[in-house]
Amino acid sequence: MTKTITKLALIASVALNIHAKAQTTITFDTFTLSPNSYYQNNNGDDFSEGGATFQYGWATSWNGWESGSAYTNLNDTVNGTYTNLYGCIPGVAFGGNNYATVQTGAVISFSNSTTAVNGFYITNTTYAWKEIKNGGFGRKFGDTTGTKSGTSIPQGHYPDWFKVLVKGYRGGNMLTDSIEFYLADYRAAGTSNDYVVKNWQFVNCAPLGQVDSITFVMKSSDNNAFGMKTPAFFSIDNFITQTTVGIEELSTVSNITLFPNPTSQHLFLNFESHTSNDLSIHLFDITGKRLLYQNIQSNIGSNQLNLNVEHLESGIYFIEMADGISAKKIKFIKL
Repeated sequence: MTKTITKLALIASVALNIHAKAQTTITFDTFTLSPNSYYQNNNGDDFSEGGATFQYGWATSWNGWESGSAYTNLNDTVNGTYTNLYGCIPGVAFGGNNYATVQTGAVISFSNSTTAVNGFYITNTTYAWKEIKNGGFGRKFGDTTGTKSGTSIPQGHYPDWFKVLVKGYRGGNMLTDSIEFYLADYRAAGTSNDYVVKNWQFVNCAPLGQVDSITFVMKSSDNNAFGMKTPAFFSIDNFITQTTVGIEELSTVSNITLFPNPTSQHLFLNFESHTSNDLSIHLFDITGKRLLYQNIQSNIGSNQLNLNVEHLESGIYFIEMADGISAKKIKFIKL
């Protein structure tokens, strides 16, 4: 059976409520700290807030913070050395008093298996920002004097960058999608395009969908034989999660595919239905905003819907199929 939907029906007022969603914003302000201080636990105990557990590691061998995340309210924007691991370059939290500083490889796990990370605010630490701007152990990004060591490339022309990747896990397996955010980027031509993040900026993690946990991987263009020379730290605040209550993976249909993907005009939604069932088809943008929906009646066996998406702007979108009890969401790209 083939059905053609020339344009999904626009939601005029109240969006269809398939399942209840609870949103939580983790501000780190539930933790008590003295002014200008940070979390320090010699036992290496993790800490939790709002259904999220932040991994924390302490090295007894050298008596220092070894891995994970640490909440802090440190306001040091001057000390750009390894003795200031916790401070963020804005000098204040995005909101409230506390924020968290995170090392590469840190893990955040969730108590509810139906958790999605909407996003969080991010910025550079003072340590990383100063190293990128001034040099030190690592190279000064965008230096206009001399040449990059061992090459004839002028330093000001070398495409330096510093970024963090957010990777999700579901059922213990790493998802293929990841979120990429540049904390510094000198790749574009012309020094006027160079930047190092110095304020709080939002990282949208909605494309990851539901996750059991996330981890962070930091990368830089400045490396040596032992690894990255740019300090592998960043700061976060207002970590927003969304828990879907009572939702299960869609069980009445299987073999769901979208073709072609990417697409510029028509998108074919193919699936096998185990019952004759009322289904709702929803369209979301990358921010998680529900844009459109259509109700259909599926037949037992093969089903195909021809969706006309030519009116959408280029970008990443999601199609969600739901039967009132469970749902399935699939990503596609509009060219």
